[in-house]
Amino acid sequence: MSITALTAGARVTRQAISKHLRVLEGAGIVRGRRRGRESVWQLERRSLQEARRYLTLISSQWDIALGRLRELVEK
Repeated sequence: MSITALTAGARVTRQAISKHLRVLEGAGIVRGRRRGRESVWQLERRSLQEARRYLTLISSQWDIALGRLRELVEK
């Protein structure tokens, strides 16, 4: 999608969305390319799936650690 399409109806400025897209591009989540005068952005599904798996792992590790802390505090 173009930034114009991404910002349609949004309460966020184009500049803010562009900044976020550049951060996501640096993380490998999206890929931007020029098409004429516009930048077109594409989601990198494989990278997003890898990020989701990693965050799920981290989340489960936190759940275990917080469960241990809860047991300790309740004793």
